[in-house]
Amino acid sequence: MFRIIASMVLLLMLSHTAGCATAKVSSPKYQADDEIVVLAHGLGRSDWAMWLFAHRIEHANYKVCLLDYATIGVSVASLLDETTRQIDTCLQNAPKVHFVGHSLGGLVIRAYLQNNEDELESVNVGEVVLIGTPNKGSELADYYSDSWLMNLGGGVSRALVTGSRSLGNNLDAIDFNIGVIAGTKPLGLTRNKFKGPNDGLVSVESTKLEGMSDFITIEVGHSQMRYSEEVANQTIHFLQQGAFEH
Repeated sequence: MFRIIASMVLLLMLSHTAGCATAKVSSPKYQADDEIVVLAHGLGRSDWAMWLFAHRIEHANYKVCLLDYATIGVSVASLLDETTRQIDTCLQNAPKVHFVGHSLGGLVIRAYLQNNEDELESVNVGEVVLIGTPNKGSELADYYSDSWLMNLGGGVSRALVTGSRSLGNNLDAIDFNIGVIAGTKPLGLTRNKFKGPNDGLVSVESTKLEGMSDFITIEVGHSQMRYSEEVANQTIHFLQQGAFEH
């Protein structure tokens, strides 16, 4: 019984099932000198999960266009169709645009930047920050890949495994200034599922991306990254300087 309960708890942690997102991004209005940050949340969350992070970015004089999309029980194609529509709306008449994604949100951003090269030629794209993103998949997802709970999670959840079925591994390298933040504070319940440093859900190694411009580790757990002042400050530093503060 304990193993069953533990498995359910771990998968819920992996899936971040604290919210159910609904699409509600409206056409924004920008000033000529505005810098826009497209902010994407993780698996099982909604825009509300990023409220504090968004507030800190706004306090640094950026306009935030916060995405809100469902991730549980949906396919990868459906996810990317919906987020593409929302990002297109965010970019309408935007003077300059940066991209920031937490966890799955980083994969959403990578997919958009890869699949919309023609549209982006007319957009002034600034910096890209990926926070705790499973760019090579999650070893924890591998561990639960055959469970009924993972199947219940849908195609997006199943695409977070490592290897050839991984969403991250099936995205191409993109030619943008990309900064990657990895967490190093593990969870007791998941510690033995990883061979190296990790944030409890994603290994440090998995966050690394070919062609990234800068990389930094912070002692913080995966879910706590959204609330970490240090993570927010490093993100803002990268948006302003094109590099982290080492």
